[in-house]
This record gives sequence, structure tokens and C-alpha cells, in this order.
Amino acid sequence: MLEIMEVISVFGSIILIHIFIYCLDRYLKRNNSQRYGNVLAVTHIQIDLASVRWTTSLFNKIISSWVIDRKKIFCRWYGFGTIITVLLCIPSLILLAGTAVVSFENIRNHRNDEAILQPAVPGVNLPLSDLPYYILTLLTCTVVHEIGHAVAAVSEQIPLVSFGIFIWLFIPAAFVELSTNDVTSLSSWQQLKIYCAGVWHNIILSAIALASLTLLPIFLMPLFQTGVGVYVLNLDMYSASGHHDFQIGDQLIAVNDCHVTEGKSWERCLTATFHPRSSGFCVNNAYLSRFTANDQSACCSDSDELSQSHLCFLSSYDSISRKHYCVRAREVSELSSAWCSSHTDCPPSQSCLKPILHSALENETVSLRLIVIQRKSAPSVLYIGEPKEIHQSVSVSNYVPRIFIGPQFINVIEQLLWYMFSFSAGLAILNVVPCICMDGYHMVGALTQIVFEGGENASIKRQTQCVLIFMGTSLVIINIAFGLFTLLSQ
Repeated sequence: MLEIMEVISVFGSIILIHIFIYCLDRYLKRNNSQRYGNVLAVTHIQIDLASVRWTTSLFNKIISSWVIDRKKIFCRWYGFGTIITVLLCIPSLILLAGTAVVSFENIRNHRNDEAILQPAVPGVNLPLSDLPYYILTLLTCTVVHEIGHAVAAVSEQIPLVSFGIFIWLFIPAAFVELSTNDVTSLSSWQQLKIYCAGVWHNIILSAIALASLTLLPIFLMPLFQTGVGVYVLNLDMYSASGHHDFQIGDQLIAVNDCHVTEGKSWERCLTATFHPRSSGFCVNNAYLSRFTANDQSACCSDSDELSQSHLCFLSSYDSISRKHYCVRAREVSELSSAWCSSHTDCPPSQSCLKPILHSALENETVSLRLIVIQRKSAPSVLYIGEPKEIHQSVSVSNYVPRIFIGPQFINVIEQLLWYMFSFSAGLAILNVVPCICMDGYHMVGALTQIVFEGGENASIKRQTQCVLIFMGTSLVIINIAFGLFTLLSQ
């Protein structure tokens, strides 16, 4: 509920800011039209409801002079990129069709299978804390995309009109303006190179981001080590209660009997705590003989002092013989030789002790767990609660420092690279689809012109264009609709 309120608050604030800017713009135009109009004319800023647009021609000469000196290189570069982009069309259509089928099956069968492509909505399936990554990555991906169109156009001797950036609500995007008459005067192959250039740049950007992510541990090897556990970065909404609790800078190496090597294994190990195999402790019978057993499940509830350090453990050889022991939880975890679900998992001279956990709400009892998180060079953390609470409140990094430098900045770089790869690859896949308002729409026109060259094929060319554009547009609309429905129904 708090997350929903936070999302509504953020989006509401953004809408109010846009309304204020729009009303201020209208007021200044009405009351101080000449001076304010001159400011807008000089800065080339255009304000509409929920959007702000800025255009400039300052980069035209820089880009043109730089490209003309390397014209032959860019012609070959974009020629090769056009072939790769055109070959991507069919896999993109298949991927969109497959995603639509998965989303439809999820909706029909009330499942939650993750689709390869899905809308990225901050506050819904992306944390609001990642909003700066979201905005910066989108802006970078669209700028790189539009630079592709601009450079390809100049290499075909098409002058740039302007370059700009617009913001709709909080979503930034870049654009480049070219003369439509100049572009349509080119041959179909030259037009195709210009239309494919943006997607080609997104393919290259996503490949660079993926390669950087893969090689990042190697580059950082002198300062950080990976595969040896996870490093605690932050304790969001988690209040540490002493030396035996989580601390920023801890190296976590295991959860119960599950070994932690990196972030994915950390999540997998937390999920594994629900398995009954990791719910009990094998302890020597000689140790248990020091305590008096009873048959009450609330055997530690009489003393507040005991409840801070002791837990009630159940030892049952069969369905009849059931004994309860009030013992120190940390002592049991440290003396334990193995994890167990019953006495058969322990050696003959040992018993399986299983903690009995109670919640204030009866229906929450099942989800409570005693979780032992092992730390390197520090006592283990004994946590009683739900595993998801640890996952949500303890932020970790794959990079464990070799020296005093923490991996906070590495986490930022890794997040940016991951968003860059995901968003740039997603933009490439969507833009190559023959959909209205996307690059694929123009690409289909140029491709059909090349394939069906000649006046006698004009009717077949138009029919092919209409069929492909209808298919591509329908797939995009269906995927967006199914994706948003799935997200909002979760």
C-alpha cells in the first residue's frame, strides 16, 4: 500500500509541475508576449501540456564536417548495419508473437510466467529508486539512435535541419529533423540505410553494454573479487540491533545450508529457506541432556529475558514422542553439525531440533523462518521472519572489496550498463517492427520498393506494405495492452 501511495505521489507531482509550467507559459505569452516570445525564439523551446520540446541547429556544422571527411567509412559502416538490421526484422516479429502468446496464457490461466519483452513502468515493475537510471538510459539510447539517422543522412549528402530533445511527463527522448523531400529523392537503398541507422546504433550500444557488463569483474579484479559471496551495501528500512545483526560492509557467504557466491545465488538461497530440508539443526544428544524437556510448544514464553536469546525447539523421534526444549538459538546453530528435516537426516548420536515460531497473526506462522546467514569474519546473523523481508531491506553487491574502497560506485555503473543493454536492445527490437510511427514503417516502404521494382508491381508492393504494417502494428498494440494489463493486475 505504501508503494502504491509513493507511486501516485511521484506521478501526481510530475503532472502538477507540467500543469504549472503550461499555465505559466500561457500567462507570460498573454501578458508579456513580445519579451517572452523573444526568449522562446532564441532558446527554441516549445511548451505544450505535459511536454517540453527543445530544438537546435548548433550541431549541424560539427556533424556535417566530421562525417564528410569520413564519408567512405560511414557508407560501408551503415551498409553493413542495414543488412544486419533487415535480418533482425523476422526474429523481432517472432519474438513479439511469442511474447503475446505467453502474456495471453498468463492472463487466461492466472499465471505469472515472465515474458522476454514487457513494459518498463517505474513504481510498478521497476523500483522508483531506479528512476534516475531509467531517465538517463532512455535519453542516452534515443540520442545514440538519432545520431545514427543524422550521420547516415549526412553521409548520403542530406543536410540536417535540426536536432532536439523533448520530455513527455518524465520520459525524455531525442529527435533529428531531416528534409522529407531530400530523403525521398534518394534511391531506395540509400533511404533504407538512413532508416536502419538508428536501430543499428542501438544494436551496437546494447552489444557494448553487454560486453562491458561481462568484462567488468575482470577489469575490477585488482580492487574487487567476485564469486566469494555478496557485500552488504545498504540496509533499507532495516534497523540493525547490534554486533550479531547485519552491518553495512558485511560479506555474506551462506544462507542456512545454501552457499552464496553472487546476487542470484543470494536470492536463490533465500527462496530455499522454505524447503523443509533446511528447517532443523542436528545437535548431540549429550547437549540436549543438559536441559529439561517438556511437552508445551510455548516453552520459552514465561520469561522475557529468555525470549530475547532462547527459542523453543521441537525434537520428535516419531509422531508420539515429541519433546520441547527452551535453548539458546545461537548456541544451537553453532553446535549444529548439519541441517535436517527429521532425525533420519542426523547421525545416530544426534537429534533434529526444529524451531517453533509464532506470529502475532495465526495465518503468518507458516511463513516465519529461523534463517542463519553466515558472514565472513563475523558471527552469523540469526533472523526470525519472512525471507522476502531480508531480500527487500538488505541491498547487496556482487563485488567484495579487496581494500578499503566500497563497491557503491560499481553498483551504479552495473545498474546503468544493465539498463543500457535492456533498453537499447528493446528499442532496436521494437523499432525494426513494421509499425506505424516507428522506423520499421519507413523500412518496409524502402524494402518493398527494392524488391518490387517497376511500375507493373505497384499493386503487389502496396498490398505487401499494408499486410506487413498491419501485422507489425497489431503485434505492438497487443503486446503493450497485454503487458500493461498483466502489470496492473499483479
